[in-house]
Amino acid sequence: MADRISVRDVRASDLDVCARLLAARHRRDRERTALLPEEYEDEGRCRELLEGLLAEPLADGAVAEVGGTTVGFAFGQRALHAADHWLAQYFPPRVVAIPVHGHAMAESVETASAYRALYGYLSDGWVAGGFFNHRIEFVASDAEQRELWFRMGFGAVTTYAGRDVSPIPAGALGERIEIRRATPEDHAEVDRLESVNGRFHHAGPVFWPYLWDDVRASASGLSKYALERDRHGIFLATRSAESGVETLGMQMLFSGMAFGPAAATPERAAYLFHGIVDPDLRGGGVGSALLERSLDWARESGHEYVTLHYASMNPLGGPFWESRGFEAITYSAERRIDDRVAWARPR
Repeated sequence: MADRISVRDVRASDLDVCARLLAARHRRDRERTALLPEEYEDEGRCRELLEGLLAEPLADGAVAEVGGTTVGFAFGQRALHAADHWLAQYFPPRVVAIPVHGHAMAESVETASAYRALYGYLSDGWVAGGFFNHRIEFVASDAEQRELWFRMGFGAVTTYAGRDVSPIPAGALGERIEIRRATPEDHAEVDRLESVNGRFHHAGPVFWPYLWDDVRASASGLSKYALERDRHGIFLATRSAESGVETLGMQMLFSGMAFGPAAATPERAAYLFHGIVDPDLRGGGVGSALLERSLDWARESGHEYVTLHYASMNPLGGPFWESRGFEAITYSAERRIDDRVAWARPR
């Protein structure tokens, strides 16, 4: 008979063993996913990540024990996203997320049972506090993680992917189409394309809320910031027409800004924040030409990798990025708890 798993709140004195577990898991993950950064094979670097979670006022952590020995841990971070912030396009207003560096398990323990015990212990408090959206991030190549979270009611939401900056063949573009770097004078067109992107993600099978009118000031401020700084790059595909110049697509890249998880982001990586093509021109080579220019810029700027997120259920985005050499690094999966549990309780 297997030893019983017990769960309790995490303490500062647990961090050394938790860091050891995380570093060991990271080493196993890197054997399958070479894009993961080597530095987190070190227990000291892992401890720094866990110290940050322990100090976070909105984070909750727990450890799983067998016979008094710590065999696993999990941290969840509660987040409240303002309705007018650009992040509201990608996250529910009240969500708890277990980051990729916020969980690990010893190889000696029955993984599914231990994770169920940890999640059950932590999620009771989250639901009681009105947090009904729960997310977990795990390394995409870990088949056991995919299966166990699926069995606990989670489904894929986003994929974090990356590739090196080696050139790609873009193919021929149509006449009068060019790829150029955007300037602050292009801000209005950048905003328009962001709205196009929101409309695309509102349709099935993605079904994300269209919040452009609510988040316009915040999202527009972010793109303005990028346009005004040389270290970031925004590239436009344009075409000359009788009526003037038409903007067909855009890619927006950031340098030195942490949009991806540190424990899953390769060193010297740029982040591709937006990749957008006009709906009527998809499949015509515009996206590939934009990516070719983006990779050139990243390489010339001293980056070795480019990373990005895409909606896992996006019927166009996933196949496009994968066919251009992007490899899934992590998956984020979500479970939405029926909020009637807040009032429909046993007496």
